[in-house]
Amino acid sequence: MRKRMIRFISTVFGVALILSVLPGQEEVVERVQVVNREVVVRVFDGGEPVSGLMRKDFTLSENGESVIITSCRMERRALAPAETPAAESGEAAARQRPRLFLFLLWWNEASKDWPQAWDYFLKHIFRPGDHVVLAGDRRAILLKDVENEKEIVADFFSRLQAELKQKLIDKTGAARDLHRAAEDFHTAMLQNSAKKSVKIPEEVLLNQFKGNYRSALESYRLRCLRAQPGMLQRLAAGLRAVDGEKWALVFMQNERLPLVDVQSTLLTHTPMKFATLEELKRFLDECDGKIRMSSDMSAQVRDLRSLFIGAGATFHLFLSDAGGESGMLKDSDKLRWLPVFSSWESSFRGIAADTGGAVQDTTRLKLALEKAAARPDIYYVLTYKPKAPEMGKPKLKIQVSRPGVKVVYARKLQPREIRPLKLSEPVWSEGVLRFFVSDYLRETGEGGEIAGDVHVTVRSETPDGKPLIFEKVLRPALESAAVELGVNFPESGDYILTVVVRDRLSGNTARGYTRASIAAPEPEPEEPMDPRLRTLLDKAAAYCAGLRKAAFRFTCTEVVEEKVLQRNPLSKRVEPEENRWHYDYQVVADKGEVEEQRRLIKRGHKQVDLADANLETRFKAHYSVFLPVTLLGEHNRKNYRFKLLDTERLKKRPCAVIEVMPRKPGEGPLARGKAWVDVDNGAVLKIEMDPRGVAGSAALEATARGMSAKLDLKVVHWYLEERKGLHFPSSAGFSESYVFDKRIVERTIRLPNSGGEADATTYTTARMPTIEALHRRVEFYHMSQTYNKYRYFEVDTRVEEVKSRK
Repeated sequence: MRKRMIRFISTVFGVALILSVLPGQEEVVERVQVVNREVVVRVFDGGEPVSGLMRKDFTLSENGESVIITSCRMERRALAPAETPAAESGEAAARQRPRLFLFLLWWNEASKDWPQAWDYFLKHIFRPGDHVVLAGDRRAILLKDVENEKEIVADFFSRLQAELKQKLIDKTGAARDLHRAAEDFHTAMLQNSAKKSVKIPEEVLLNQFKGNYRSALESYRLRCLRAQPGMLQRLAAGLRAVDGEKWALVFMQNERLPLVDVQSTLLTHTPMKFATLEELKRFLDECDGKIRMSSDMSAQVRDLRSLFIGAGATFHLFLSDAGGESGMLKDSDKLRWLPVFSSWESSFRGIAADTGGAVQDTTRLKLALEKAAARPDIYYVLTYKPKAPEMGKPKLKIQVSRPGVKVVYARKLQPREIRPLKLSEPVWSEGVLRFFVSDYLRETGEGGEIAGDVHVTVRSETPDGKPLIFEKVLRPALESAAVELGVNFPESGDYILTVVVRDRLSGNTARGYTRASIAAPEPEPEEPMDPRLRTLLDKAAAYCAGLRKAAFRFTCTEVVEEKVLQRNPLSKRVEPEENRWHYDYQVVADKGEVEEQRRLIKRGHKQVDLADANLETRFKAHYSVFLPVTLLGEHNRKNYRFKLLDTERLKKRPCAVIEVMPRKPGEGPLARGKAWVDVDNGAVLKIEMDPRGVAGSAALEATARGMSAKLDLKVVHWYLEERKGLHFPSSAGFSESYVFDKRIVERTIRLPNSGGEADATTYTTARMPTIEALHRRVEFYHMSQTYNKYRYFEVDTRVEEVKSRK
C-alpha cells in the first residue's frame, strides 16, 4: 500500500498555546505513518486445505520479533464460478471483480485434446470481464476480450504449431545422431576386441563416443530444451502485481529422448576394460544430469517456486509425457526413450501442492480441467503492522496453534503493502450525502462471514461556529460499499462538509470534501408585536430622534487602558503588557453629523501634547455616542427584529432589556446586541454588543478554531453621563478570551505484542496521544475606555414630541 500520512496537531494549553497562532510562532505537528502489509497463507492438513481459522489461531514474527496481526480473512473459491439465479445474475455480475487466468503451455508436441479443454474453459469457467494470459515457453499474450480476439488466439496457436513442428524435426535428428553414436561405439569396440594385431586404445574409442554423444545432446538442449526462467519470473511478478483472483493452469509435457540406459547392452554386452566401463558410466551420469537441468538453472527453480507462491495464485499442473516414438526410431537394445527436464516438473509439482492446486498426470485435458474446476481453494489473508517498515525483505515466520498442519507462505518476497483506503467524491443532494468507499480490510467473523469495520464521520459548522457531527459505522461484506448518510442543517447558509472515513482494522484514513448550500425558508408571517414592546420602541425611537437631531458640543477626559499577553523575546515567557493613554476627547454633533477629536496628553507616565491623535489600541471603538441610534432609531427598524427579554433596575432606573437582531444575517447593519432602555423616557443606558456584530469577529473565530478553543468576546458600552435629557458615554469595555474544554496529551500505555491473550511479559509500552477534558478560560486582550470630567459648551436637544402608536 502506498504510505498513508495522518496529521495530528499537538496542543499545549495555557498561555503558550494562545500565542502559538501569533506570527513568528512555529506550529507543532506530529506525523504518524500507518503501514499495513499483507501476506497470503495456506494451511494444509494431510494435503487438504484447512478452513475455519481465526486471527487468534495465527502468530506472526518479523525478524524474530512478534508483530500485531491487524486482520485475518479466509477466502474460499473455486475455478468454476458458482451458478447464479437468473434474477440475480445481472446484479451479481456487477459485483464480481474480473479474474486473471494464466495458461502456460509447456509443450513439445501438439495436443489433440487441447481444443476440447479450451472450449470447456470458455463455456464453464470464463465469465465476461476476465483476463487471460496465453503463454508458451518463450512468449506470452494478454487477452482482455476473448470473444472478440479470436484472430489473436488463432495466430498464437498457429505460431505454436510451427514451433512444435520444428521441435519434431530437431528431435528426429537428435535421435538419429544419438543412435548412430551408440551403434558406432559398440561396433568399434567389438572390432577392436577381435583384432589380433595392434589394437586401437579403448580410451581413443571412448573419447570419440563421448564427443559424438555429448555433441548431439548439447546441440538439442541449446535448440529446444533451454527454458526461459526470466519470462517465467516476469509472469509470476505480473500475477503478484494484479490485485484480485488469480489462477495459473500449466499444461506441461516432459521431453523424452533416446538415451543410454543402465540396462543397455552398450554397458552389458560391449567388450571393454573395467576402467573404461566405469568412465563410461560416469560420463553418462554427467550427461543425464546436464540434460535434465543445467547447473545454472537450479537457483532459478528455487526462486520461481517462491515467486509463484507469493503471487497468491492457485496453481494447477496438468502433466504428460511427450510420445517420442511417433514417426521416429523405436527403442533399441542400446537406447531407451527416457524423460528429461524433470527438475522443472518437480518444481511445478511443489508449487501446485503449496498453492492448493491439483496435479494430474493425463493427456485427457478436458477431463482434467473439469476435475480442477470442482476442487475448492481455501487460503487466508493476514495483515500486520511491521516493526521496521523500511526493511525491503523481512524474514517472516507464521505459525498456527493447531498441531500437525503445514503452513505455506512466501518467505523470500517482501510482503505487499495494502492499498490505501479510497473515498469517492462526496455528493450532497436533498438531505442525503452519498459516496463510495473501497480498499478497506475485511475480516472473517465467528460465524464465517466476511466484513469490514469502517467508521464514517462527517463534520461541519453552523454559520455561528457551532460544530455539526454526523457518524455512521459500516460492516461491509463486499470489497466496496455505497454509503448514504442523512445530513440535516439547522439553518440556511453555505456549509463545507468534511468526510473522514477510517478503516479501524488497518488504521488508514481517507478524507473528502463537498459543499452544501441551504436556501433560506420562506419567511413566516410575523406575530403581532407585544404592545409593551411597541411602546418601549416608540419611546426609544423618539429619544434616538432627539439624539440624532440635537446640536451639542462637549469635551471630556478619556482614559484608555489596554492589557495584552505578549511573549518576552529575552525570557521566552508569556507576560502581560499594560498600556495607558490620556486624551482630551471632544465630540461635536449637529443634525446627525458627528465629529470626534482627540488630543493625546499623556502616554503611560509621560506627559505629551499631540493634536489629532488616533487610538493606539488594537480594538478601536468610534462614535459610541451614536450607537443607540443605529440599533433603535426609526430609520433602521425595518432591518431588525426586537424581543423583550427582561426588566431590571440600572442605576436606580427601571429599564427594559431589549434584544436587537438583524432580520437577514449578513445584510443590513452589522451591529446587534442588547440594549437597556429607560421605561419612562426611552433613554439608552447600556448596550452589550453581540460578538457577531463586531467587525473582525470572524477572524477571531477562525483563530479560536485553530487552537481548538471557543471564542468568548464581550463588548459593553455604558451611557450614564446625562445632560438635558441626553445620555453620553461614560465607559466602554472590550474583552477577548478563549475557553479550552479539552487538550491532547501524551500518555504511556501498554500494547500487547500479539493479537491473542498474553501475560504481562508480552506487553510493550508506547506513548499515544490522549484527549483530556478541562475548562480553562484565558483572557488574551482587554481594553477599557473611561469618560469623565465632562465640560459642556452647548447642548440643544430640540426634541420634538412623538406621539405613541396605538
